[in-house]
Amino acid sequence: MFKRIILLSFLIVSAKLSHSQSFLGWQLHDRYFSIYAGTGWTGYIGDLANGSPFTDGLSHYNVGIEARLYSRIGARVQFAQYKLEGSDENAADSSFNRQRNLSFHSKNLEWQVQGVYYFLKYRGKYHKRRTYEPYLAVGFGKTYYNPKADHTDINDITTTYDLRSLGTETESYSNSSWIIPVNLGVKAALNEFLNLSMDMGYRFTFTGHLDDVNGRFAGPFNDGSIEASLSNRKDEVPEINQAAYDSFVPGAKRGNGKNDGYFLINLNIELYLPQDLFKGKNGRRRKEKILGKPSAYD
Repeated sequence: MFKRIILLSFLIVSAKLSHSQSFLGWQLHDRYFSIYAGTGWTGYIGDLANGSPFTDGLSHYNVGIEARLYSRIGARVQFAQYKLEGSDENAADSSFNRQRNLSFHSKNLEWQVQGVYYFLKYRGKYHKRRTYEPYLAVGFGKTYYNPKADHTDINDITTTYDLRSLGTETESYSNSSWIIPVNLGVKAALNEFLNLSMDMGYRFTFTGHLDDVNGRFAGPFNDGSIEASLSNRKDEVPEINQAAYDSFVPGAKRGNGKNDGYFLINLNIELYLPQDLFKGKNGRRRKEKILGKPSAYD
């Protein structure tokens, strides 16, 4: 009896697996999966942006995987490393910010999960996809940040310090924040398996400390400490705004108290992973490049 139950269970599981494989094969044939990687430019909106939000040069790298689930709906997971920077040196002369004289730079990480909405319908097979596919993506994720600043001592030696660990403000803060990423972009088909995509994305965060500046000046510190020097740097520049200089004391307002945000402009190369990826050319029936010829495939 026990053997019969085992045999019957084996037959049921085998039938289920066979059905699942057939269903998965249909999904892989009728939908598509892809991996992508890219680089681009970053910037941020915060206390130290001062009208110059962009980080110099190519300043982020990302990798991800995406699945097309329905005619207009996809889902993707992405990981990225990105840089941010800002300085009160970019503030207007004689302004409060210029007298405050703070700065930061950081190399951060993020992960995100997004739902992707395509404005045009999916054609049913990856190699018959449209030449251009605009899309909107929204999701959630988390970023990990560690703002730093450079300090040059009386011996002209410059050292980089982690600002979070120094306690430059009256309240401590975490090294991570949840984010809401929003991206708007377009994909351009290069050939049977490759896309070139460009999108612009903004990250809404739940922290005001991407740049270390949000609340109130810490202190009082012992004179000459590095904590005092990096919390309040008004003495490193001439007194260009007397009202600001006099107001920058321990417990006084240091930042605007608002959450920071950051953005990424991405250029990605995307590779599709079809069911017949490893078949010969005849198996894939490849004819020519797809760019500009949306119906070039059977």
